[in-house]
Amino acid sequence: MLYMAQAGYQPSDILKRVESFYERTGIKVHLSFVEYEDQYNIIIQSSQKIRADYDIILLDLIWTADFAEKKIIVPAPPHLEKEVKNGIIPEIYKAFEYSHKLWAVPFLANFQLFYTNIDLLREAGFNHLPSTLEEVVKMAEAAKEKGIIKYPLFDSLRQQEALVCEYVWLVGAFGGDLVDSNGKINLATAPAQNALTFLVSLFKRELMNPYSLHSEEVFTSEVFLNGDCLFTTNWTFLSGLIKESQLPIYQAGKASLIPISGKYISSTKNPTSSVSGFQGLSVTRNSSNKDTAWEFIRYLSSPEFQMMHLHEMSVWKQVWGEKETLLLDPEIELKKKQIVGVHNRPIHPKYMKISASLQKWIYKALIREVSPGVALRMAQGEINDIIMGE
Repeated sequence: MLYMAQAGYQPSDILKRVESFYERTGIKVHLSFVEYEDQYNIIIQSSQKIRADYDIILLDLIWTADFAEKKIIVPAPPHLEKEVKNGIIPEIYKAFEYSHKLWAVPFLANFQLFYTNIDLLREAGFNHLPSTLEEVVKMAEAAKEKGIIKYPLFDSLRQQEALVCEYVWLVGAFGGDLVDSNGKINLATAPAQNALTFLVSLFKRELMNPYSLHSEEVFTSEVFLNGDCLFTTNWTFLSGLIKESQLPIYQAGKASLIPISGKYISSTKNPTSSVSGFQGLSVTRNSSNKDTAWEFIRYLSSPEFQMMHLHEMSVWKQVWGEKETLLLDPEIELKKKQIVGVHNRPIHPKYMKISASLQKWIYKALIREVSPGVALRMAQGEINDIIMGE
């Protein structure tokens, strides 16, 4: 099994589950831990061999269509698919569907939340959390004008996948999506335009720290934990770090979460917006141990395992309502509200190239090389060419 040694369930958690599986079945599972940046190429290399190096891989949702089209992975067996659809909400498992098949068992329910430094917010004269993006801007401007903090906002906006994630939830907050009702990527919409214009405006008004343009999620989390920004968005791992941290922001109990929202959100059912970063467990097509691999996946991804590790939000609905969950994760109700508003990045076999184009042109708009309108037109043209195979 190939596993990512970064965010999510830790290697020590997985190793203990491997030992437990061996005690129950007599079957040994050999684990390889790698960095996320290396994972994709390692999987591709394994897929080109007669016998796979890895029977099980940790699948980033953005690879689902790509690996399905390249015949690198196989669909989940019917009994597992039924369990998944009965026990997990569609907003999670649909990220691993392609061509009407489920290609992975969801394992990590990762998505973005909005974080606020309450001490700084009160210094700015506010005793309530913001409920919309418009209110975020109002509060940030007040904090800046009073000299409380030079740049109230900080985020992960360097030219990498994190930048696309930020853009996706912002488009959602303005009431749209990158993919239209016909399943086509469409950047020529008001929400797509408004979201990028809004993000650019945060830099123009000097509300967003310019160093955000060079930052990824871990560094951004450290900035927030050190009390060096009023607002940020980040993955669920930051809520865990806040609990564990001995830094001043935690000791004062002054870090709060709110759902991401905006007055432009058109859906009354999901009045929040976020972006998914889900991970699942898949079996490789050239594995010679498929049945055993699915057996271990079922054991590793089970509600029982996730109940033992509540520092992560479980993918299973039944775990959300357990007394222990409510005790150890007081934000679970907020997370349940937020997760139904998640937006997926485009599910497409050529997503890696599509993302590279989006990253390039969104970044050019943020550093003001081009206007938001030009950036989106150029990105749309490149994406059309990518999809057409040119």
